[in-house]
Amino acid sequence: MLFLNEGCTLLDLDDLESAQHILEKSLDFSILYNVIDIQSLSLDSLGNCHERVHNYKTAIEHYAQAYQLAQSIDYAEGQLSAVLNLGRVNVDHGEPLHAADQLHEALRLATQLNRPKSRRDAHQHLARLYKQAGQLDLALQHFEAFHTEAHDLFSTERDKTTRTLMMQFDVERAQTQTRAEREQREHAEDLQARAEEQVRERTAELEQTQMEVVGRMAMAAEFRDDATGEHTRRVGIGAALIAESLGLSREFTETLQIAARLHDVGKIGIPDAVLLKESKLSVAEFEEMKRHTLIGGRLLSGGKSEVLNMARQIALTHHERWDGNGYPYGLTGQEIPLVGRIVALADVFDALMHKRPYKLAWEKADALAELARQRGRHFDPELTDAALLIFGSGRYEAALLQDEQTQMLPGSAADGSREGALHTETASWELEAMRLQYEQLLESRTRELEAARSQAEVQVEQLKRAAFTDVLTGLHNRRAFETDLLVFAEQAQQHDRPLCAVSLDLDGLKHVNDSGGHASGDAVIALVARQLQQHFEPSGRVYRMGGDEYVVLLWSDPELVARELAGEIERLEAELKRQGHSASLSVGYAHWPNDVARPEHLLRVSDERMYEQKRRRKLGTAAQDAFPVHGLS
Repeated sequence: MLFLNEGCTLLDLDDLESAQHILEKSLDFSILYNVIDIQSLSLDSLGNCHERVHNYKTAIEHYAQAYQLAQSIDYAEGQLSAVLNLGRVNVDHGEPLHAADQLHEALRLATQLNRPKSRRDAHQHLARLYKQAGQLDLALQHFEAFHTEAHDLFSTERDKTTRTLMMQFDVERAQTQTRAEREQREHAEDLQARAEEQVRERTAELEQTQMEVVGRMAMAAEFRDDATGEHTRRVGIGAALIAESLGLSREFTETLQIAARLHDVGKIGIPDAVLLKESKLSVAEFEEMKRHTLIGGRLLSGGKSEVLNMARQIALTHHERWDGNGYPYGLTGQEIPLVGRIVALADVFDALMHKRPYKLAWEKADALAELARQRGRHFDPELTDAALLIFGSGRYEAALLQDEQTQMLPGSAADGSREGALHTETASWELEAMRLQYEQLLESRTRELEAARSQAEVQVEQLKRAAFTDVLTGLHNRRAFETDLLVFAEQAQQHDRPLCAVSLDLDGLKHVNDSGGHASGDAVIALVARQLQQHFEPSGRVYRMGGDEYVVLLWSDPELVARELAGEIERLEAELKRQGHSASLSVGYAHWPNDVARPEHLLRVSDERMYEQKRRRKLGTAAQDAFPVHGLS
């Protein structure tokens, strides 16, 4: 590789003698170590050396050998360079009879590899070739294509230069901006140092306010079926004790105790007829009750604090079951967040121990036995063991008592005074007002979410159609073809049926556009699309690959395709002429597994056969006599 690079550099410096010597060394080493791609590139560069000293016969031999070697290993870049050089030299100094084949092959490879410069050069030499042969129409076509490619390349280079200048400008602007930002940052750091103390003071106040808001939300949720709010308090304490026994951090435990109180906040959105029903719920009523998990998740969504985010997780998942039979998502095992698994135990234990509209309170021994029975079914086994120790040891009751004592302040409902009774009445009124406010918020938020979901579904469907549909014809596009190909190939293999790809290209569309405008050309493209759909679907699927190119995927026997294809193309061309269009169609098809080993190669082979037919039709009878070609008939 080093010899090859050195030889190419000397060739660029026009030191032909030294370049030839080094490139011959590169060729010898590549032959010795059987590196085929380096052999091909070395021969291609040696051909260039000989061409420059007007030794055209040797140059042609080297280019031909380089092309054959590249072709033997399917090295497309090497094939393109060698066959383009070969065709170019043959036009003026070799065999013009072979130049057409070689230059068309170069054009095909340049198109396949998206090499605009090589396409430009191929069109230029084909224009000279056809001019020499007297094929002026073909010469003009390639001359125009040459100028189009040259213009596009110039535009690309100009854009590249513009981008480079813009990048330099952006760098200078970024440096200036960096200096300004550094000065601003230094100033901001001074301000921040003075503000940090104020932030620390405010943070403590905000945390206290947030805890009060969370507590009031929890009480509002419980007010409808537990006016005292004691259930949420007990669940918070029970969950915190379980978390503490697991060795979780104090910060996590304290946050969980607060967040757990919001586990049933979604009950705000459940009708009284369901929430307060004393008998067993019907199936429909139970489904309505289950919605409180999702309602709670919506109410708590968008929170910026750790406690609200944790509360949202709890509200959504505290009714999930270890065995996957819970709701709303049917999560199993450790798919359920830890906080949801912990609160599930505390919630169920407290619900069993206290009277509800639909049940009496259980004895503690029975409640503990039920937790044990649900170990590994409803509850996480490890957490169940921890909960049984806590709820059965007296620690839970002690924690509840301690929490009650801290709340026994003058004027509270717990002191039994007239002030306490008035406080209870006032609190009840406040809670009812909060409940109504949250219900309104829930209804509004639900409408917003439903509208957003509907709009998102419509947009997703529109994007899917846009991504896989051709706008002009309504056919499937190239992206859809690439997606479908492997799926269809797998189905064909499973059902032991053949799969064919048919490539079609409109000839003469440029003439239609030139004579009737692009609207006329679009009409022809759409007409061909409709005709192809009518004939080939539903036994296949039609795609517009871009421009005037189509592909059809067919589940059909290859011999049947070959017989029917000719007749169908004749009918299509007749329909085009009947409607006043002079365009015709070039066609090529390939079958898997007869023609290609892998379904991914179907399009390449069918395209090659289609381009071969297109080339023959462009050359015409006289050109075929002048330049005989070999390929598909």
